[in-house]
Amino acid sequence: MRLRNSNKTKRFSSDANIDISEDEQEALVQQDHDLSDEEFIVDAKQLFDQDEHDVDLQQSDFEVQNGKRSASGRKRNKRSWAPDGPLGEVQPYPTDTAQKWTRTYVGPVKRWTRLSYLIDYWFGDKEYRKYIFNYFLNIWWDFDLLPPKLPYGSQQSDMARNSWMPDGFIQDQEDKFHRWYQKHLSTRSVSQPSIPIDEDKAFGWFLPRAAGEMSILLGHVTNQKEYYLKQGESISFLDSGLPAEDEESYEPQNGGWLLDVGGIVLSMGWAPMKGQVDQLLAMAVIPYSDQAYYKDPNDAPNASELREGSIQVWKFEADKDSKGVLRPARSPPKLSYAACFYWGRVTRMQWCPVSLPSKSQPHLLAILSGDGNLRVIEIKQNMGNDGNGTFEELKDPMATIEPPREHTLEINCFTWINMNRIAVGLSDGSVAVWSISPCLQLQRHPIHSSPIMDILSSYPSNPYIVATIPMGGEFTITDLNRPTAEMTYHGNPLVSLQPNVVSWSDHLRGFASIWPTSFPGTSTISFVQSRVFPLSRHICTVEGQTTCLALGVCHPFLLAGSSDGSVWALNVMRKMASHRQKTHKLKVFQHEYRPPPQAIAIEEGAGRVARRGACRILHGFLPEANTHPLGTRIAKPSRIKRNKAEKKKASKKAENPEDGGESDDPGGLDEENSTMVSGPIIIHDPLTRITALSWNPNIDFSWWAAAAMGSGLVRVMDLGIDKDWESSEQHGGQTEPEDLDDIAVDESGSDLEDDVDMAAYE
Repeated sequence: MRLRNSNKTKRFSSDANIDISEDEQEALVQQDHDLSDEEFIVDAKQLFDQDEHDVDLQQSDFEVQNGKRSASGRKRNKRSWAPDGPLGEVQPYPTDTAQKWTRTYVGPVKRWTRLSYLIDYWFGDKEYRKYIFNYFLNIWWDFDLLPPKLPYGSQQSDMARNSWMPDGFIQDQEDKFHRWYQKHLSTRSVSQPSIPIDEDKAFGWFLPRAAGEMSILLGHVTNQKEYYLKQGESISFLDSGLPAEDEESYEPQNGGWLLDVGGIVLSMGWAPMKGQVDQLLAMAVIPYSDQAYYKDPNDAPNASELREGSIQVWKFEADKDSKGVLRPARSPPKLSYAACFYWGRVTRMQWCPVSLPSKSQPHLLAILSGDGNLRVIEIKQNMGNDGNGTFEELKDPMATIEPPREHTLEINCFTWINMNRIAVGLSDGSVAVWSISPCLQLQRHPIHSSPIMDILSSYPSNPYIVATIPMGGEFTITDLNRPTAEMTYHGNPLVSLQPNVVSWSDHLRGFASIWPTSFPGTSTISFVQSRVFPLSRHICTVEGQTTCLALGVCHPFLLAGSSDGSVWALNVMRKMASHRQKTHKLKVFQHEYRPPPQAIAIEEGAGRVARRGACRILHGFLPEANTHPLGTRIAKPSRIKRNKAEKKKASKKAENPEDGGESDDPGGLDEENSTMVSGPIIIHDPLTRITALSWNPNIDFSWWAAAAMGSGLVRVMDLGIDKDWESSEQHGGQTEPEDLDDIAVDESGSDLEDDVDMAAYE
């Protein structure tokens, strides 16, 4: 890397007569001027002013002449925070709002940090970290967009499931879960009381019921066909994304389902299960009327009056193909179980992350209901095994967590820490930790000054490290083992009104979350590693506003949903491992909803059924370059300035042939990278948005994903990429990633001195 001219003439002096070697001087200068460009700067002018500020900062700090700074340095350094007093005196933090450069990251990790050093910074507390991370690269590096299908019981699947945890960690958690639950059964007086009800009562009082059918346009964009779905019906898809019309095909080539649940899905999640069994997907569904537009606000339903709530658990069957890989079956999904209650609408739900040790033990599901209380309910595995759905009205849950008895204090969000601990985010900005059995509050700590909108635990690597996003403030992580001492945040404030926009990756040991952006037509998603949390790295930018995020439990692939109805996918590990290689993102599908202009009815038998609206789903998009929005925005003016200079130089050479003659015109602008969005900003119908996303946490189904749309449609997709692992095994059952040296280079382009090689750790 070439140093600036100002850095070549640095002089250091100190009253303490400390000898500083040339290597230490160079390290100090390099550390001071390498302000990370991973910061999301709000305007282009700030980006160009940053280099100028770096020079001023170095001159004010290190260019000391007889105890005084030079006059030119004082004149140019009006914004500098450098103190005029002794260096040992702690100066107050600058409070001038115009000093945006105070919200930058100054630390050891840079954008061009070599991969081997980056692994040490990220996973320095783990033994054999380079061996493990190199194995992760061998599994997922070749897959830029979607995860691969891992062989059942292979070493790749074991590494993907265990992540950084020991081999016996999952079994140990299951044994602890079993002992804890047996102890809970011996101490409680009564079991979870419930009353069986019939299907008519369940749909008449608790479950949302949508009258009519939905018109859906499916197929290739040049030849789409119209399909009709009623609530509870589904359509099977092939791997190509086209509807499966050939029902007599022997080979199970089903790539997923499109399901109509007849309401808005606010939250959903796959149940953690063990073995190759049918998968369960729980959903919190509310009627359309809860979020409908009312000209008169008095006509809108009052939240306190919406006492009927429910949780739907759908079962999805799987078949094995000719290669023994589990794929979605042709049989339609079934409503296996419905929990009904009078606690209010369910706004958030989350399964206990520990899988069940036996089929006789029920799942634990935490739900946040409309009355403000958080409840933990039991859901048995054998519900609906007879082919018919089971409907129950719950009287009391297994455990109830109530907010502290303070004025207007509410529970906004929650997260599981382990099978017996739950952390809740409160409306006053504090975090409380509760025990389930016995049900009592263990601790409470103030974190933010505004309501907490999202909270997430770093289970299983660091379950007591939680990340919190406030309504207005800084994204923060806190170690609940030492909450008063171990806390850090990023100084770039944000405004968050949307839940489900933070996700944890245990393979990368970091969080993906929304990030502030200065352009209303796009939204930015960033990644922050837990050990170097103040440094954020750009993941991707999507059109519209990000409405939900999901990182894989058994792989480092991200799904992002937007307000324009699009679902995006990319490999976060490939994006984070290198800043030099070009990465891509993929639009999995695009959903669009149009409400009916008026009450349209069609004949169906003896009755008349009204249409609920029309949807169009597009697929088959090509991958797009995953670039930073700020770089694309400043590309146009910088390229124009460079082209003008080259044209001027070429014209001078044409006038003076002795200087070398005419030079070739470099050409026009790269229009693909000259704007931030491809077209005007579009405001879509609210039911077009993607409301919830979820990757399957079970290793044998980890490439299954579910996406819920505001129109009431839920798409379950098999996104796995087929690969013959046996034929590609090398070096003891592993495949080397291509061009590994290319992903680990410094800014000057030199190769790694010590690349990541597993052979050195065997």
